[in-house]
This record gives sequence, structure tokens and C-alpha cells, in this order.
Amino acid sequence: MNNSNNQRLLPCLSITYDQWKEQQKASLPVYDPRRTLHPVKKVNRRSRNAMQYKQIIGSTEDVKDQKVRKKKVAQNRNVVDNRTIKRSSHECYQIFLQTPLNTSLCLQLDSQTLVKTLRKRIARELGLDASKLKLMMRSTQLCDVLSLEDNGVKNETNIEVKIHLADGLCGGADNNPETNITKHPKLSERELLALAAEVPDIYRKLAVYLDVSKSTVDQIWEDHHHSGVQQVVFVMLVKWQQSQSKSSDFRSLLADALGKCGRVDMAEKVLEGTVLKPDGTRHNDLDVAQCQEELRWTYLNRICHLPKYPWDETDCISINDIYTDLSLILEQPTPCQPLKIPLKDQDEVFTHETVCGNSSTRIIIQGEAGTGKSTLMVKYVYDWAREDDLASSPIRKFKLVFLLRLRDLEESSKLEEAIMKHLLPHDTKITASQLRSFFEDHSEDCCVILDGYDEFRHSGLASAASDRSIIQMINNDILRKCFLILSSRPAKLSDLGKCLKEYKQFEVSGFSKNKIKNYINKFFGQKKGLASSLIDYIESNNLDVGFAAAPLITQLLCLYWLNDAESGDSKTVEATLSVSKLHLTLFDFLEQHYLAKQMTDSDFDTEGLILDLGRVALKSLWPPNSQLVFSWKEMVTEIGDDNVTKACAVGLLHKQEGTQSKAHHKATKRKSSLSSWKKISTVEFFHTSAQEKCGGEYLAHLSQHKEEEFNILMQDLKAPSDALNAKMILLFACGASEKAATLILRHLANLFTREFQPDLEQFFKGELHFERSKSIQDIVDLCLMCNFECEAKGNLNNELLTLFPEGMIMFSGITPQRASALSYFLSNIHCPDAIKSVTVIGVPRRGTFFVPTETMESTSDKTFHEYLEAYSKLSGEELNQKLQQFASNCSEVHRAADIHGVACALASMQMWQVFHDWQKGVHFSIKTLIKSLENIQTERLMVRSVPLHESSAVLWKLIEDRKLQELTHLNLRQTGLVVEDVSKLAECVHLLPKLKHLDICQNEKAGGALDKLSKSLPSINLEVLDVYCMRATPTTMKTVHSNLPKFGSQMKELYLHVNYMDEEGANILAENLSQLKHLTLINLPHPDHHSSAVAMQRVLESIALLPHLQIVSLCAGNLDVQSCLKILAPELKKWHNIKEMRIAAVKECAKKMVDEPQSQEFVKAIATMPNLHTLKLKGIGLTVKSFDELVKVGREKKFQKLVWYCRSFLPDDYKIPDDDFVAIL
Repeated sequence: MNNSNNQRLLPCLSITYDQWKEQQKASLPVYDPRRTLHPVKKVNRRSRNAMQYKQIIGSTEDVKDQKVRKKKVAQNRNVVDNRTIKRSSHECYQIFLQTPLNTSLCLQLDSQTLVKTLRKRIARELGLDASKLKLMMRSTQLCDVLSLEDNGVKNETNIEVKIHLADGLCGGADNNPETNITKHPKLSERELLALAAEVPDIYRKLAVYLDVSKSTVDQIWEDHHHSGVQQVVFVMLVKWQQSQSKSSDFRSLLADALGKCGRVDMAEKVLEGTVLKPDGTRHNDLDVAQCQEELRWTYLNRICHLPKYPWDETDCISINDIYTDLSLILEQPTPCQPLKIPLKDQDEVFTHETVCGNSSTRIIIQGEAGTGKSTLMVKYVYDWAREDDLASSPIRKFKLVFLLRLRDLEESSKLEEAIMKHLLPHDTKITASQLRSFFEDHSEDCCVILDGYDEFRHSGLASAASDRSIIQMINNDILRKCFLILSSRPAKLSDLGKCLKEYKQFEVSGFSKNKIKNYINKFFGQKKGLASSLIDYIESNNLDVGFAAAPLITQLLCLYWLNDAESGDSKTVEATLSVSKLHLTLFDFLEQHYLAKQMTDSDFDTEGLILDLGRVALKSLWPPNSQLVFSWKEMVTEIGDDNVTKACAVGLLHKQEGTQSKAHHKATKRKSSLSSWKKISTVEFFHTSAQEKCGGEYLAHLSQHKEEEFNILMQDLKAPSDALNAKMILLFACGASEKAATLILRHLANLFTREFQPDLEQFFKGELHFERSKSIQDIVDLCLMCNFECEAKGNLNNELLTLFPEGMIMFSGITPQRASALSYFLSNIHCPDAIKSVTVIGVPRRGTFFVPTETMESTSDKTFHEYLEAYSKLSGEELNQKLQQFASNCSEVHRAADIHGVACALASMQMWQVFHDWQKGVHFSIKTLIKSLENIQTERLMVRSVPLHESSAVLWKLIEDRKLQELTHLNLRQTGLVVEDVSKLAECVHLLPKLKHLDICQNEKAGGALDKLSKSLPSINLEVLDVYCMRATPTTMKTVHSNLPKFGSQMKELYLHVNYMDEEGANILAENLSQLKHLTLINLPHPDHHSSAVAMQRVLESIALLPHLQIVSLCAGNLDVQSCLKILAPELKKWHNIKEMRIAAVKECAKKMVDEPQSQEFVKAIATMPNLHTLKLKGIGLTVKSFDELVKVGREKKFQKLVWYCRSFLPDDYKIPDDDFVAIL
């Protein structure tokens, strides 16, 4: 190139080539040769720069110059090829590279490899821009144009890969002030805020690399964590940037720190200045439509298909073809005991409000094994994934729904990573950071379903292993607006600790009767004859409540029934089918199915295979362990490859191909993979109950052959909770071996005595805390179930009798399983006089008795369900007040129902008895339990709130056959008796010569037979008669009143309220009542609209003639309160022996305030009663002044209780007296 061309002006810049060249040199960074181990070779740039200049000025070469240039290029290529050939003989280096992703690379390279070439290769491996990388060795940057050898790199040298701004030592920085980011090194606050939203999970690690002290970070957290983690990170970044000098390269420092934390994507954006989009928004915006499409594909094609057979996942059907709705119950915690409210449908979990009226975003769905929890979770995502018009489930309000099985996750698993791994395709364009950003910005639009908390292996929720982990999600530490559903067995919920109160709890109770029929019909399809025969069998053997209500059991019954039909076998399932028997039958079915598939009659050692599997199952499930998934290698090590293969072929085990997280690779001498997951084969039992069955079989085997090892295992059950966690294993072991059952029951009996002996007295009195009482019943229930599974025919009675001190059996919340276990025990007892008292309590069909006092009128038809629904809407304070009032009412009504205090105890325990097993046991027969009473000489029988009408004939037959002649107490309260039942009782009551206490109250449909019963009672020496709330008509009550003199002087307590008397009936009562000289308690009938104040006054006058009377309860009925108090006040002055008194008015008559003179007269009359210590007034509208006077009287007479159910009569600013005996409700 000649000088004329060099001096030619550039057309666009008006400068010469030499001037332009000087500017280019000035823009190059100064290279300091002292910073390298070898001198830098000079690079001749003149020819290249000259060519650039010619291109700018439009100069062209002639043909000859082109030929010369091409020839030189060819020669240069030959030289390069020769150098490459020579390079092959050079030394081969093994280089270790530490990447910005905190991973290591091990590469085999030629010593003459250029650094630039190596940099490009690393960029390809990491998926980064090569121009943004620099290679450092001992804090010195390697030169791009030199080889590794020239840069002083030796074999097995460690090289650090960093991110930087400029394009290396060769220059090339952009001088355009609009794009050169080094001209504006600081990040704006908008950029820092956007960055903070992207890195909330690594901010503490980021602080370390930014040299921000831990104390500073802790202080920032303390000051700003209430505003969210994003605000904490933002403040930290602002403070860090302010602490740097003005000459600092802020972006390079921050990018380097982000790279070391593994966020290379954000490091690039910081360097490029693209943390924000041009419109100011963030880059990590999730493509919601794409995510929905990919999730729907996963759900509809992989997850929402259920195996027709539990052991064969290859034969699946759509959940829509077989799914049957389950019954759910809301468990509402309260200050006293939990409420249990049945839901109308299973979708109500998304819409039901809390007691405070607020919706909850944390849901627990609990249920025992086989109740259908996991299937329900699948149904929820199926309803969300469906796109047809019929899909109207409330779960569709969420934009994204994620279903994760906790058994597939690790303790350190992060939410977004788990979604990427288990729900989205491997080639998805969605990233974990996009999911994270969407969760942060739109968490209220997301629903996360975590299935199987009881299968989640973790060391505890106290401290999460990593940020944004699944544990943090469960612990409610992150994403609190995100809707979370957590399924689990009840025994594992205690692990949640304090955060359990932040969840709204629902219980899966399985199938209702109708749903069992629906499922069976769906299962058999066109085989309607088989479906009908199985339904008839289940109903005739009373399996449709409790046993067959578990969906898994229903499915197994269907399979067994189908197998019998296909094989032509006429055998049927036994009526007294136990859980262990059914599973044993299932295992036999699996064996036959396997042999038929193999088409061989060769012996198959099922027992040996189950024992081998049982050894693994017992080790993995025995408390405190809960392992459900095993690696193939782990299982092969335990039982051998042949047994694992055979167990999979039979169907006991499932094999799955999955992935497992790798730890970060350390530098090794072989090439490392950048993948963070590796393939692994896992196996698991086809259902948890199958694993428990195998574990139980092996535990029984130990009891027979290795008793010492068996005893060591039993010693691990140190607390009742441990025994309940191992419940199914213990039941299966008892079903397999009588010796195992004996040893297990002996251990449980010792545990019961050690733990609960001091509490038993309070338990039977009803004074024990709810949770403690429940634990007592659960252990007794477990022992009876063990005896039932073993079928020892009474051989275990010695161990069982220690559970029933003084021969008293009491069960609340009676269920079909408990009834079967109890009846089996009673049927095989060897000592008939060992059991003195049997009490079974279920739940009521109607809620009249259980509704608070203000709704306990004759006109009330509020159902129990409606009552619970209304209570669930109250605030905590209101609910606590209502429950206290309710407990007080129950205690009062039943205070003297049983002279030995049992009924009083049950009354005070009524809340948790009713609510604990609501919906369980409402419609099942207890014929077997009633029949078993013939084997014992019980003195007390209480069957309460259990439908007895279908079983009553068995009871009357026992009485007629003189099997219950020792009975002294008979309580059939609220058992659904009808007129025919009470009539039958009237015919045979004379065969109970020792009967002293008869309670048939709250059987409202049987009131018409009270006249017949009253004629028969004089044949026995009855002391207590309770016919409360039978709603007998005035005509019937006339007969009852006429027969009172025949009851004899031994009658002590008489409950007649909520039965009705007219004018004539009141006169008969007044005439005959005075003849019951030993009466200590009277609850008077209600006057109807035909009764007058005069007749009522005669009744009150007769009360004064009873010398031993101490407790009186009366209702004004249809009389107005003013008239009632007017006739009552003079009589009160004559009631010198009365200690407790209750006066009530019906709702219609309790709306008016009593005038001041009459109120004062009533209070003065109360003051004249010398022995009165308890007074309860309901609907009696005293004036404020009179009530204050009444309180003064109570102080003077040292009242124990003064209760006034008339809060509406008091002004809002009324100050309630702080006396302990005063209660205003």
C-alpha cells in the first residue's frame, strides 16, 4: 500500500489512515508483560489494519494482487497443516478447570492448544458466550494468542474460568458511549430491584462473594424481612454498591459473584446491562400457556391412569372410568375439642371457610392406608387438566397446578427443580428461574399438591436443607399465598409441629354405602350379575360401613370376586373377614395368577418370598423409619436378584425407572459430565398395606424363631404413639401367629398400665383432657383389634382384661371395626362375671340434645349437620363460649342420670365423643355386639347414640331368655327406638328383677308407648326413670301420672321434661307426685296451651310436700314468664330442702322483660331458700337491678353456680360481675 493511499481522507470521518490507526492503537488496553510468565509475542496487525482501511475507502485490488494474495494464503495453510502434524507428537496435557457454575471440567489437550481455542471449547460445554470468559492461572490471565505451553501451563494444572467484560487482551471494546456499559458502571435501583427478585434463594451466598459481612446481612434481614426476601436482597445490593469506590467496576464484581453462585444467566445480563427489558420488565416471564399444555399432557397421559390391578401398573384405565367420589370430613380445631363436619362434596376443600370466615391456603387431607388419598389427589389434577365444558371443579381457578409425590423427592429437593424433573419434558423451553419468578409474582394463581407426607424421608422441618426447598413449602416459610394440599396418614401429622395449626384439616373417610355400590358397578361394567351378588354379600354381612368403605379393600373384594367367577370356584369371603385374612387371600390370588401366567404347576415358595420381603419391609417401616422406595441395588443386596425379579413378576413389587440427584463432582482424572442427574432403577411395594403385611409376617416369624430379636423390636415401642404408628404391622403379625399376638398384647398391656393407670379414674369421670382420653381409647382399640385378627378364641383374655379395670368397658365413637372386635372379645370370654359394665357411644341421628340450650325447644328441628355448619362459622371467642355453655348444659341434664357417675362422666365427655367419629357408625347394625352380651353377666349396659332399631329385637330376645338378669342399669338413650320397641320392653321388663336405672330418653318416635311402660314398671323396684324428650302427648302423660303411685317409695329420680301435660294431666301429677316420698330429683313436664297457671300452681305446691327433694327443674311451657314467676315466688319460700333449681321458658315466651316488682319479689323468694347453692335461669327476663340483687344474694349464700341465659336483656355496656360463680350466656 503506497503513501498516497495512506494520506487519503476517509470519506465518512474526514481523517487520514494514519490518524485512524493511531486512534485504534489508543483504544487497545495496555498489556503488561510482567503479568505473564513468558514474554508476549508481537502480533503484526499492519496488514490487517491496512486491509480494513482499504475496505473503508473503497480501494480494490487488481487481478495480479489477488492471485498473489491467494497464493500466500495457500502457503500459510500448508504451514498450519504442518504445524498440526508436528503437534501430534507434542506432550498431551490433562487440565482441570473450575467453572463459574461451581463445577469442574477435566480435559485432555495438546500442549500447543491456543488459549483462544480452549476458551471457545469451554463456552460450548457451558452454553455461554466465549467472549465473556477469561482463563486465570494463579491470579494471572492467560493470553488468547499463545498456546498453553507458551503461557506456562503444565500437566495437571488447575485453571479458573471467570466472566469478564472486555474481549480479552486483544482489545475491541466498543467506543460508542451509548452502548459502552463501562461509561455507566453503576446499576440503577430498578435493575437492582429486578435482580433481587431473581436471586432470593442465594442472597446469603452472594453476600459472601461480595464481601458483605454476615452481621450486616443479619441486620438487613431483621429490619426488612417483614417486607419479603426480595426487599432484603435489594437493600443488601444497594448498600454493597454504595460501599464501593467510584472507580470500582461494579458490574464485573457483581457478575463474578453471581457466576460463583451458579447464576451465570444473571451474570451475563448484568454485564450486558439487560437485567431489564427495553420496556422495563423482567426477562424471566413464564409462558403460562406452554406450561399449561405440558402439564396437561403429563397429567392426562401419565398420571391420570389408575392400574386396574394394584400390582400391575401396565394394565391401566382412565380415572374417569372408575373413580368414585369419596366422603370428606372437615376437622375444625376449637379451644375445647375438634369439630368434625361432613362436606357436601370433595371439591369443597377449595371453597370452605375457616371459623374466622377466612379462606385458608394450607390444606391437609389425612386418611388411613387404602382410603383413597392419592387417588383423590390424581382426581384433582384430572379435573384441572380436562378442557371440556363439563369440568367445573373449583380447582380450575388456578392457572397452574403441580402434583408431586413426596416419596420421589429428597430432603433437599427444591420446588422448581422437582417440577422440572417430574412434570415437564426434558426438552422444555421453560426454565426453573421462570417458574421461580412466576411463583413469586403470581403465587395466588398456583396450586401445589404434595402427596404422601408420611412417605417423605426427612430429618425434620425445623431447618430446611436449602432455600426454596419442599420442606420450606410444607413449613409455610415460602409462598404463603400459594394454595398447598398435603396428604398424609394421621400418625405422621404430629411431625409438622407448630405449623400444623396453620393448616385446615380434612379427613378422607372412604366410600359411603351408595358410593360402594357405584364403584362395584363401574368395576364390573357389563357383568351386572357379579356386581349385584357382591353388593348383596357386602350388605348382608354388614361390610358396607367401615371395612368395605376403604377403596383399596373394595377393590380387592372386587378382584377376589371376579377371580372366583372366572375360575368357577364357589368359595366366598368369610363374613368375619379381617384385614389380615383379606391380604392373605390376596397373596394367594397373586400366586395363582402368577403360576397361571407362567403356565406351570411347579412349586412356588410364596412364604419364603414374603419373609424375605418382610425382613426389608419391617426394617423400613418400624418406628421411627418410613422408607417406601428402594433402589434396585439396595433391594438386590437384601434379598437377591432372583427374588426381586420374581417379586416384580408376581406383582408384590413395582419397578420404576427414574433419576437421582448427583453430588457435585470433585476433580477426577477422567472426563466429567455436566448433567446433574443420573438414571436409577427403584422398586416399591404395590401398596403400603402390602409392605405392612410382609413386615407383619416377618415379625410373626421372629416371635416363633428369634424371640430375642422380637423382644428388642418391641422395646422400641416406648410410647403409645410408637405403637399406633406400627398399628398395621402389629395387626398383620397377630393375624399370622398366636404367639406373636400373645407377646404383642402383653407388651401393649404393660404399656397401657405404665402410661395410663394414673389417668383412668379421670377418664371414666370425663375429666381427662381430650387428647389423653383419645390415646387411651386408641390403645384399647388396638388391643381388641389384635385379638380379633388373631382369632385366639379367648386365649388372650388374661392380657386383655388388664385393660378394663373393675370390669368397665367404655367406647365412644363406636365404629363397625370396634364393634366387631369388641363382640369377638365378649363372645369368647372365659369369665362371665369379669365384665361389669359395657358402654358404647356412637353419634346421634338428630342433634336436638346436642344443640345449645337456646335451640332446645319442642319446635326445633335443626339437624346435627346444620348445627355443626352453623358452629363452624363462629369466631374463636364465640365458639369457646358456646362450647362451654354446651358442656354446662350436658352436665346439668345428666348430672344425676347414674348414681355411680358414669352417665355424668359421659355427658362431660360428650363433645369429643360425638365429633371424633361423626359420620362413622351412623348407619350400621350392632346385632353381633348385642348378641355377645349373653356370654357375660354385665350389670350395666349403655348403648347411646347408636341406631338400635334394627338390633333391638336381639336385645329383647336376650331379656326374654333371661340372659341379662344381673342388669341394674339399662341406658338406651337416643338409639332410634320406636313405639313397637318400647312396647316390647314393657312386656319383658319384669324379667330384669335387679333393674334400678332405666334411661330411654330422646327416642322421640317412641313417646306413644310410655303409657304401656308405666304400667309395667311397678313390677320392679326402679329408682331412676329418664324419659326426657320423648315428646309424649298429654293423653299419654295422663296415664304415666296416674301410675306414679305404683312406682313405690324407692323412686328417687324422675325425668319427664319435654313431654307435655294439659290441665287434667297437671292435676293428676299434683295429686300423685306427693306420694313419691323418697324422690330427690324431679324434672317436670311442659305445660301445653291447655294448661293453666292454677294447675301449675298445684304442681308446685305438691313439690313442697316431698321431704327429700333436692333438685328441681321446671319449664314455664306455654305460660308467660310473668305469670310463672308470680305463682312460683310464694312457693319458693316453702322449698327449704332444695339445693339446685333450674327454671326455663320456651323461646316464644322469653321475649318480654319481667316487670320490676315481680323481679324483686322473685329475688326475695330466692333469698329465703336456705340450702340453695345452684340456680340456672333460661329465658327469664329479670331487670338489671333485680339481677344485681340476685348476685348479692348469691354472694351471701355462697352460691356454687348462678347461670343466666338472657344476655340479650342486658345493655351492651353492662359490666358482668367478676364473681366466679356467675355466668351470663
